[in-house]
Amino acid sequence: MLLAIATFVISFIVTLFITPIVIRSTRDAGIVGTDVHKKNKPLVSELGGVAIAAGIIAALLFAVAATSFTSLQAIFKAAIDNSYLLAVLSVVLSIEMIGFLDDILGLRQRNKFLLPFAASLPLSAVKVAALHPFALPIIGVVTAITPIIYELLFIPIGIAAATNLTNTFAGYNGLETGLGAVIALFLFVIGYSQGNDATMLLSASLIGASLAFLRYNWYPARIFPDDVGTLLIGAMIASIVIVGGIELAGAILMLPYIVDFLFFKIPNRLPSKGWWSTITDKGLTHAGKPVHLGQFLVQRFPGISEQRLVLLILGIEMVIGVFVLFLYGVI
Repeated sequence: MLLAIATFVISFIVTLFITPIVIRSTRDAGIVGTDVHKKNKPLVSELGGVAIAAGIIAALLFAVAATSFTSLQAIFKAAIDNSYLLAVLSVVLSIEMIGFLDDILGLRQRNKFLLPFAASLPLSAVKVAALHPFALPIIGVVTAITPIIYELLFIPIGIAAATNLTNTFAGYNGLETGLGAVIALFLFVIGYSQGNDATMLLSASLIGASLAFLRYNWYPARIFPDDVGTLLIGAMIASIVIVGGIELAGAILMLPYIVDFLFFKIPNRLPSKGWWSTITDKGLTHAGKPVHLGQFLVQRFPGISEQRLVLLILGIEMVIGVFVLFLYGVI
């Protein structure tokens, strides 16, 4: 628990310090994007995911040191094999490279879908399946899912699915990092209830970095996370549930992303444009077929403000999170 607190503090402070630097640097370099949900369409700094990654990487490096050096081990007393931490760190760095290339050069949708499979290899290589059998609440251990199937099939699919889902459900100030923080919080609670140090540590690092970044990404946003941030959030969520053996919790907590992808993105062939709502004097509106869950909710609540729309989605996520805690016997 003490190490989880330390990783939270480190990721929060580092991201809080780095984000203003990224804002200034990207603005000076002309790396900005239009905030489509504002009347005056201001230009906002991009590549904010770099700051989130800086916090998470700093926290994970500290955790590796705390589980490697005897003097620190005596203080933090965390029962974690740091090879798994290094594997997650490798996944994070690989996903950051993919996100950065996409933001700067623009990757084809096919490549953006396939590359995360390669990024998942470090988690498969350290045989993370040895940490726990594949089990589901109430049902118990699923013996049909052998370690080799889990490591060569489930892990790559999990990383690729999570990164692509978080990448496509975005576009409103605070939505991406807000959802990441809420999901990580519920994963942390599950990890705490199970006494799983790795789950708590990884979740705490994502919570800390997300909350610090949210200070600059909340309405009115001064910086966007971009793909380098959304892909990272998905990779971290997937890594947490894989290392912690709580895959069902992760899948349920990602229901807003899944609904958006299955019912709005796929039927409209993964649109890269037209996903935004129209801003009026009375708030947000949308006419026509929705291609984003946000547009669907705007049609159900015409005139809703951007802040309240994001809070509504976060509220839905919290209800889902409470259900997951009940499913796992936490409450």
